[in-house]
Amino acid sequence: MTKNEIEAFVAAMIEAGSNIQAMGTIGYVLAEPVNPTDRDAYRRIELVSSAFGERNHLKDEIIACLHELGRVVAITEEPDTGRA
Repeated sequence: MTKNEIEAFVAAMIEAGSNIQAMGTIGYVLAEPVNPTDRDAYRRIELVSSAFGERNHLKDEIIACLHELGRVVAITEEPDTGRA
């Protein structure tokens, strides 16, 4: 996945039924559907995820995009990751 595909990726995940959200500024989640009983949504989400490919290198940009859309779960205290 490239930086230019981030908005399309997020839009496709939402359309697939994903409840994609940033977790503060440390990460994002995408696998859980808006409706957890929608079994087909899990498959659609997996297909979109696979179609866009590797995106770990774009984590910060994806988080920023989700913040712009207001798709954020606030974290009151970010965990210590042990990284210096």
